Amino acid sequence: GSKTAQGRRGHLEEGAWDAIHVIEVAPEEEGIARYCLTSTVMLSLTTDHESSGTFSLSGSIRRQVICHLNCYGVMFFETSWRMEFSCRLFSLRINNSCVQ
Repeated sequence: GSKTAQGRRGHLEEGAWDAIHVIEVAPEEEGIARYCLTSTVMLSLTTDHESSGTFSLSGSIRRQVICHLNCYGVMFFETSWRMEFSCRLFSLRINNSCVQ
């Protein structure tokens, strides 16, 4: 999924994020497979404030988790949640630095 925002809170002029999830399946032994989830979140922020000026920042976070099929739903949810939480913390830190 992806999301964009423009000047909704604080000093954010424009911001966007997008996520890509890739699942790799590899047989280990007969009847058993290994599942590898690689998730990448891309984040872009532009701020504009009288005291701190204007700056743009973008980057990405990548996480990889390996498990078996019976754990896949939990693995996907937890990985997505952790990455979103990391991006939110990063965004809050950037906005707080602009205010100070």
